[in-house]
Amino acid sequence: MNIWNKNDILLVLYLTIRQRRDIIVNKELKKLQEEVKTVVIHSSTRNTILFAILVNFLIETLSRRSLIEGIGFIFEDPINFVNGSMIVFLTLSVSSLFKKKSFIFGLITTVWIGLGVSNFILLGFRTTPLAAIDFQILESVLGVISVYFNITQIIMIVMALVLVLIGLGLSYIKLPKRKVHYKSALISLALALSIVFIIPSFSLEEESSEHFTNLVDAYDKFGFVYCFSNSIFDRGIEEPENYSIETIEQIKGNLEISSEKSVFKPNIIFVELESFFDVNYLKNINYSTNPVPNFTKIKENYTSGKLTVPSIGAGTANTEFEILTGMNLDFFGSGEYPYKTVLRENTTESLAFNLGKIGYQTHAIHNNYGSFYDRHIVFNNLGFDSFSSLEYMYDVKYTPLGWAKDKVLVEEIMKGIRSTKERDFTFAISVQAHGKYPNLPINIDNNVLVDGYLNIEKQFALNYFVNQIYEVDRFIGELVKELQSHAEPTIVVFYGDHLPSLDIEDRHLDGVSKFQTEYVMWSNFPVEEIDRDLSSYQLGASILSRFEIEEGIITKHHQQQIQDQNYQRDLRLLQYDMLYGEKFVFKKINPYYPKNLTMGINPIVIDEVIYKEDKLIIRGDNFNEWSIIYIDQDKQESTIHVDRNTLILEEEVDPESKVSVAQQGMKGIILSQTDLYEIEVVE
Repeated sequence: MNIWNKNDILLVLYLTIRQRRDIIVNKELKKLQEEVKTVVIHSSTRNTILFAILVNFLIETLSRRSLIEGIGFIFEDPINFVNGSMIVFLTLSVSSLFKKKSFIFGLITTVWIGLGVSNFILLGFRTTPLAAIDFQILESVLGVISVYFNITQIIMIVMALVLVLIGLGLSYIKLPKRKVHYKSALISLALALSIVFIIPSFSLEEESSEHFTNLVDAYDKFGFVYCFSNSIFDRGIEEPENYSIETIEQIKGNLEISSEKSVFKPNIIFVELESFFDVNYLKNINYSTNPVPNFTKIKENYTSGKLTVPSIGAGTANTEFEILTGMNLDFFGSGEYPYKTVLRENTTESLAFNLGKIGYQTHAIHNNYGSFYDRHIVFNNLGFDSFSSLEYMYDVKYTPLGWAKDKVLVEEIMKGIRSTKERDFTFAISVQAHGKYPNLPINIDNNVLVDGYLNIEKQFALNYFVNQIYEVDRFIGELVKELQSHAEPTIVVFYGDHLPSLDIEDRHLDGVSKFQTEYVMWSNFPVEEIDRDLSSYQLGASILSRFEIEEGIITKHHQQQIQDQNYQRDLRLLQYDMLYGEKFVFKKINPYYPKNLTMGINPIVIDEVIYKEDKLIIRGDNFNEWSIIYIDQDKQESTIHVDRNTLILEEEVDPESKVSVAQQGMKGIILSQTDLYEIEVVE
């Protein structure tokens, strides 16, 4: 029996057709939705790229401190501009992986613009642009921030940071979460990564993708974004391709070891002069008197030469590093400060270690804070027996900007060489001519009148700098005068660490480049004058060779292989092996052990501790304004410095307590501390 009638069949056909139609419609709808989503994603990617270009342009304009030069960078180096923009795009694309996409997008944008603004501010008082390593040395800089910013500026910076943090906090709360489209996000990231890695291959510059020996020129050529990003990952010395025990042994085997040891050993003093150079090299600038007469006189009558240094406007610690170790900073990461990286935990060959091996006592002296650039740690790893920093000096005079004047170094240097019967190696670092230089008139002794200036904005800065250099030169003359009558044979090597941060370019100079200072070697006994131009990492070995001193592998390498075609290649291999490799050159055992560094030539001494009429009186020796009383290891902020022999605390004290005195430096860092002493109660 047939149960289907006509109406039933029509109904089934209708329902089938409608279901099929719905399927087709749904497929078309889904297809349309996918197309819409693709359009939205492509539009979002396009907008992100455009935004990245805008951010990069803003950063480059700030970096060049000029809207016109920011625009010029786009047309002069379009490949490098695009590369920087794609790096910004890459970081912004990361936001697509988060539900709080808008917040992360804003956070990343804030970071990039913050870096650009920080670089803009930094370039206001130094020549070297911002690198990732600067955040590692920030701790040191905070201690002297008042030199660079007045209280109003500091308050404004703090308020700006607080407002940014508040804005980010509100954004996190207010901005909505969105569904994450991982597939499209990963595609965008892959696209950005591909472009970032491919673009550098189009650059005609050999240095475009890896390492910069000249940060100032590199940032100008390749842009802030690329160079700063590179500095994040570029650390230490990359392992050379031909590094092996056989290669190192071959390099070491090329060095001749003399069977005769140097008999004549003079006192050796190196004086690194902050921002010092002969300002007579500046074009179109006239002076009422020669600002550097003592330096000029030594240069004319003793060994001298131009000195190529690794930085300009800043980087004292890096010139210092090259002088002391003989290592070339070109082989390290971009903008790296070995004092803040590898030398915090490692020892290495140095002038101090090498001269210590042949009987020298080794002293470091610096009229600035002992913990600045971690020198109180690093000098221990570089082989110094003692370190006299600002916290161990007396009767210090200061510049209007707050830097210690260099005159105090005369007493400190003489104190060091008179403190021992042995010969002495003294490494002194001055600070008086340090920037930031004022852009407004400032009350100073105008010993030199300056006629002309680099530019209208720098006329007051140049006048201030020249007059500080005049006083530094006077310190040179006073030290030489003291040493002329010193009984022991002594040499002094004076040299500038870098040019000042006065926007000096090669076009402003006649006869030197902006990366060249000068050195002179004075002596209180006859020494043949041999003038030659050097790099700072060659200076130590060159000076030692004058007295047939050849201690150290790197010293020998400079003395014997400087003309060899593989000189720089082998120097890099030696540096890598000593600091990062297997130490094949030392047969895998580092012979340099940290010294037990003594802070100050003369120790801080307590003779007696008296408690009388609610007053604690400490008598001893070598106290100064940096001396702080500690009671049971509790710091007494109200310590009163009376004189070199007396400290007072006008507070009630438990007679059973133990007392010590600490030399306390920047940010409360204790550089040294006496033993604990008992209190004597006097009625």
